[in-house]
Amino acid sequence: MAEVILERLVQTLEKDAPPQEQSLKEWNNDLEQEMLSGGGSQFVTTNDDSSEQFSALNSAADRLHTSLLAVVSPGYVGNGDDSNEVADEVANEIQIDVNNQNVSFLSEILRAAGLFMRWYGQCLQSSLESVSNSAANPTARLKSKGMLLLYCKLLDDATLQSSNECPDIPRFASVCIFRATYGNDVVTASARKSFVHSIDGCTYLMRTLLKGDQPVPRIFSVVRNVHHLISAAPESIPKMEKTLEALTAEEFSVETEDGNDKKKYGLLEVLVATLAWALRSDPPFPGDPADRRSDLALEILRSLFAMDAGKPSMPLPSNDTMTQIGMMLSEILRLSNADVRVYQCKLAVVTLLLNAPGEYSGYLASHDGIKPLVNIMAYQLSTVVVERTANSAEDAAAVVPILLVLRKLCQSNSAVLQMVKNEVFPPELEDRFAEKGAAEMAKMQSDGQSKAKNMAPLDAPRGTVRWKLIRLMTWIDSSVKRSACELLWTLCHEDATEFVLRTGFGNAVYFLGNKGLVNMPAGVNV
Repeated sequence: MAEVILERLVQTLEKDAPPQEQSLKEWNNDLEQEMLSGGGSQFVTTNDDSSEQFSALNSAADRLHTSLLAVVSPGYVGNGDDSNEVADEVANEIQIDVNNQNVSFLSEILRAAGLFMRWYGQCLQSSLESVSNSAANPTARLKSKGMLLLYCKLLDDATLQSSNECPDIPRFASVCIFRATYGNDVVTASARKSFVHSIDGCTYLMRTLLKGDQPVPRIFSVVRNVHHLISAAPESIPKMEKTLEALTAEEFSVETEDGNDKKKYGLLEVLVATLAWALRSDPPFPGDPADRRSDLALEILRSLFAMDAGKPSMPLPSNDTMTQIGMMLSEILRLSNADVRVYQCKLAVVTLLLNAPGEYSGYLASHDGIKPLVNIMAYQLSTVVVERTANSAEDAAAVVPILLVLRKLCQSNSAVLQMVKNEVFPPELEDRFAEKGAAEMAKMQSDGQSKAKNMAPLDAPRGTVRWKLIRLMTWIDSSVKRSACELLWTLCHEDATEFVLRTGFGNAVYFLGNKGLVNMPAGVNV
């Protein structure tokens, strides 16, 4: 199957224009649809046909490489040479005429190159492992330093960026950068290193990120590259910071108290500003199904989390920046859950709050951000407890982050603790709980005991948030179990008696044993 697709690509690139362009567009559409539908697994090769497929892959990569260079440099004559010098020369002499019909063809070649690298990395590489980590890697010529420079030049071309008449070539170039640097094999790791250190690729990305009035899909693609580099190449962070500081110091000049008229903005500030634009621009967020601002917002939130994880020793941002971040997070949390795209952004906010400073609890409380977090917890609890994914890893991913965040916020601020407690244990039902608690304690005292030992919760009707939380106390996944117990323990002000009355001794005993508050029977490992 793979050989048929590759042969079709080679034949397409050998045609004369304009049929060549239309055929390539159809090839791109077909392969993209297969990838999106998850059908790419059918292309995995077997040992019997790996040599034929490898030959077909090399032939297709050679044609893509040659065709791309020929379009951007009409005088180029391909001879199978994929040296950096050739691509470097073409990249440095590139001249694009947006009125030329080849511009549309160029966009399809770039799209095909990105899809080819993605297809190889996701579906074919593992079955060709013997060659995937060598110089014979079929995608190597598309990931060379010279080709990376060519993608960067196309991304940064001012004429292409400002033109509304031609296809979004800068976005396709950005996609090629991502596909060329995303992965852990030797060839891709080398490409990523070249991009960061040899061709100063971060500068091209930052210049594009700063430009205004760009299509959302293009900005999203650039931010995805930024997110990837933050995670896979943390050494790129100071490079991006330095570039942005230099660029913004030139563009944004303001009078400061010390007489310095250069105000600098780093990566964090630029990402936050881009997030603000995505949330506040018209039409109201998240827009219609074709609007990709939600994808952009999600990618920025994930980038901020990765950036925080990648720079643990860096000082905290300025108070102004932290306030801006808090405003954005609160705005997202207050949005309606009617659109699943918004809810995905809210889950990303939860992840980001895992590393938020303690003072954020008060900020969220004063900007109506706590109740939305409790609502997220309630929904995630229903997903795990009611719908029962029956998968330990999925259970943990669904509920542990929100449980940890709420506990952290409660520990940081007593007012937040009371807000969350009121949502989990409604105040209008507390009189009834107090009566049941008093009766239970009187019963214990009449039996000569001083501690609560009710085996079941005194007041946790089935289906309520507190019932679902208590169910997690005995969950099979240890991280789920402990996170639920810790949140409930915090809501009970770390009072063992209240904890047992609310959750039941049978549910609480293991956790209390871990705390050293209950003597466990000999041989029981806590």
